[in-house]
Amino acid sequence: MNKTIPIAILLASFGAPAALAQVPSLDARVTINVVEQELAQIVQYLRDTSGANIVVMEGGDDMVTDLQISDVYWRDALDYAAELAGCVVEEDKSGVLTVSKPPRVTFDFPNADINEIIGTIAKVSGANIIVSPEVAGTLTVRLNDVPWRNALEEVVKTRGYTVVQEQRGILRVVDPLTLEKQLVTRSYQMRYIRPRGNYVPVIKSEFIDGKGKPPTGDVNADFSILDALRKALSNNGELDYIRSQNVIIVRDTTQVHEMMQEILHRVDVEPAQVFIDIKFVSTTDTDLLNIGVDYGDGGPQIGFSGSQIPITFPFTLGAGGFEDSLIANEGEVGPFADPDLSNSNVLGADTIFGALSFTQVQATLRLLQRDTKTEVIQAPKLITLDGNEATIFVGETVRYAEAKSEQGQAGGLQLSVEEAAGSPVEVGFQLLVRPYVIPGTSKVMMEVIPKETSLSGTSGNSTLAPPGFDIFTVGAAGLEGSIALPRTRSSTLVTEMMLDSGQTAVIGGLTTDVDTQVHSRVPYISRIPIVGELFKHRSETRDRRSLVIFVTPTLVHSAEDTEFLLQQELARRRTRLHDEIESLAKPAE
Repeated sequence: MNKTIPIAILLASFGAPAALAQVPSLDARVTINVVEQELAQIVQYLRDTSGANIVVMEGGDDMVTDLQISDVYWRDALDYAAELAGCVVEEDKSGVLTVSKPPRVTFDFPNADINEIIGTIAKVSGANIIVSPEVAGTLTVRLNDVPWRNALEEVVKTRGYTVVQEQRGILRVVDPLTLEKQLVTRSYQMRYIRPRGNYVPVIKSEFIDGKGKPPTGDVNADFSILDALRKALSNNGELDYIRSQNVIIVRDTTQVHEMMQEILHRVDVEPAQVFIDIKFVSTTDTDLLNIGVDYGDGGPQIGFSGSQIPITFPFTLGAGGFEDSLIANEGEVGPFADPDLSNSNVLGADTIFGALSFTQVQATLRLLQRDTKTEVIQAPKLITLDGNEATIFVGETVRYAEAKSEQGQAGGLQLSVEEAAGSPVEVGFQLLVRPYVIPGTSKVMMEVIPKETSLSGTSGNSTLAPPGFDIFTVGAAGLEGSIALPRTRSSTLVTEMMLDSGQTAVIGGLTTDVDTQVHSRVPYISRIPIVGELFKHRSETRDRRSLVIFVTPTLVHSAEDTEFLLQQELARRRTRLHDEIESLAKPAE
């Protein structure tokens, strides 16, 4: 016993219930599983899914029995359902699909005149058919329960003729050679397909080869759709394009016009938009251990010298000069030996036989352990059309110079400074992405190239150079100078992926560990127990740098989708601001 499935169960059986809530798409794919259901209800589902204009003229109450199809194009599903209900689907010049139930023919004509066969089909169908005088010939036809229009098309095609539909539904059976002399002029307004503008933004990236070049201005060279349509013209056909109105004017046969209309109907469709949210997280974790006594690269230094005489030239003791009255005393005793004659409180011998000095000993006691963590987050968000590349750069442009040395006319060395050939260097974050929406699905295939560039020099942060630069000394022979050059560090990832709309993927995860250990000690002395610890130094450094990238594409079909994404971002920012305020108001522990 057949049973009609209720409408709620029917729609649920078509696939996920969420499919009804999705935005209609002419590329939609459907899954249908029904036992018995009216054709009109299935057509309504396909109309809601695709957004197409479908009119049921006849057969809407006929039942569709045992239709089970999975992941097929909605237009094919409509044909299958109509066939099971004994109906046909036709498309008129405006793109409207009509579902009707035309009369069917069954006949057997052995070696009959083609005009007789056409007349029989016209009587059964009630159609208005005009047969051109050049249509002649005989053929054998055996047809059983076939829609009359299909029968007519196949009969005239067998003899090399064609059927042309004119106004008011009138059909003409003519010779194709006759149509070449009957040219018709029609205009086609294109909505979404347009030639590229004269000015386009230049995308600076080593991953793009000439993509940022502006068009030449020649519509025939830059607008590829015109070349495709001209290939469909007949020998006497003509095509003109009015750029200001974005209109194509074609003068050709009716058959060519039908082909033009079909091509534009499939190509001139509203492109999908993709909102791309990317989070670029770069973290650096530095552990530093510095313990012991550091005597420097040269170790402990002790100075030793030979004998020293404090009073030397120009003083000549005992010669009767003025210096005798100043510093010399009787008995030729040194001036610092007799406390009664010395002008200083410091007494010393006349001659110092050698001097041992510890003034050169340099030692630094270091006991330090430090853990530094940094996190850099870039969160670019952009929206682009299906199949078009988009890029965003957040950062700054740093210019730098280079030094040149030349031999002067007098033989000396001359130094000059000018902007370097590689200047400027762009420091920051750049994202290049090109999305492709898979027709009939909510999947997005993307080419994603994120790149982060930062300055990593260690000699900067001075009056000569900003942080991230390295300072070099150039020149010689008293003409030395210093120059600062940037040292850059970059992280680049090139990948392709396919995600569902709203799905987040991780395309990063690169972790780099750098361990550095330095041990220094004073020979022999450092081996003495306990005391030897004062002559050792140990330094250990571990740098861990991690790169994580999160990508979330979201299809945007309407203004409502854009408003939803905006409100979602505002809510996220309000939550972040609220958390920051609470953290500032919380008393420090």
